[in-house]
Amino acid sequence: MTNGRRILEGIRVLDFTRVVAGPYCTRMLADMGADVIKVDGPLPPRAAQPVRSNGSVANNLGKRSISIDLKHPDGGAVARDLAASVDVVVENFTPGVMDRLGLGYDMLSERNPRLVFASISGFGQSGSFSHRRAYGATAHAEAGWLWVQQQAQGGHAPFAPGVTVADIVTGMSAFSAIVSALYDRGRTGRGQRIDVTLMDCQLAMLSEVAVPALNGETEANWTPVRHPVHATRDGHVTINIGGLHNWKRIAEGLGHAGEAMPSDQAAANAKVAGWVASLTIDEVARGLERAGAPYGVTKSMPAAATHPYFAERGMVAEMDDSVEGRLRVVSSPLFFSDAVSAPSRRAPLAGEQTRELLAEAGFATDRIDALIAAGAVGEQAAPAATRSRHR
Repeated sequence: MTNGRRILEGIRVLDFTRVVAGPYCTRMLADMGADVIKVDGPLPPRAAQPVRSNGSVANNLGKRSISIDLKHPDGGAVARDLAASVDVVVENFTPGVMDRLGLGYDMLSERNPRLVFASISGFGQSGSFSHRRAYGATAHAEAGWLWVQQQAQGGHAPFAPGVTVADIVTGMSAFSAIVSALYDRGRTGRGQRIDVTLMDCQLAMLSEVAVPALNGETEANWTPVRHPVHATRDGHVTINIGGLHNWKRIAEGLGHAGEAMPSDQAAANAKVAGWVASLTIDEVARGLERAGAPYGVTKSMPAAATHPYFAERGMVAEMDDSVEGRLRVVSSPLFFSDAVSAPSRRAPLAGEQTRELLAEAGFATDRIDALIAAGAVGEQAAPAATRSRHR
């Protein structure tokens, strides 16, 4: 049993991110106990509906939001004051934007030398490609992921994945770098800048197939790395043969104990495909489980999300939500024997905690009122029903 301790308790993060990779990274920090302050832009005047914090609900769980107009002189000053007292800044603007706003690493670290400053971009903070704007789809295309998928499928054209893989792996990589820099700061007493890119992280994810390409393998002799998906009588299942020991388990589980494994991998996969074609998914699953062989039943996303494994594991949590009332969300995949990693609070509306955060930073009430009146910062209240659940 774990206690309620969170490993990053006491760490404060100023989050200037939007879209996917940055918010995914800072959601992981929040799950680990960091106090993540999401910086949202100016609020639209007289919005008819509540305005959510930038990014998806899933990636903003556990955060608090402050609305700041970073181009307003007083707004920029507020952001610099906040940055002076935090441990981490995370941003994913186009390189150079934070410097132009007076919020670059060099300026902030002069006032806060222990600051860990993480920048997430498409092509890095320097070099001949750094000017390029990018989304995850850019890295999917230019770092080879779309082509690798096409080769694995044997298709005539590349096709886009159903989720922005580059953003997710970049968010995870940035999280790892930040935690590493915080650990290093404990030894050196100094913060540092982190430069993480979509392109680099996508290539790193593909290292198993990139290394052969770096050492002479050409498109003409490319061998796709894939695990086949076999059709059963009522669905599809993936079965990775691996080696001889696993083949024996598969053959036994599918009713062909003692059958010799073909030396050619394609022939071995074809034989398994023939075996499962006459069986139902349940028959395949029962047989392979009994023999101790790995397999995977292909599920739709609605079916996968409600897999009893995830409920048993605690990967699904139910949270309050300021717009929907209640939402079921994906929890943290990190489990510890003596700490907790999970969403701690609902996703904020943009600017929902502006007054709260400024008061914590030492701003007097009349100063906060003046900043709001000037448009340097904004505030937005959660619906009364949501507020009452958190009293």
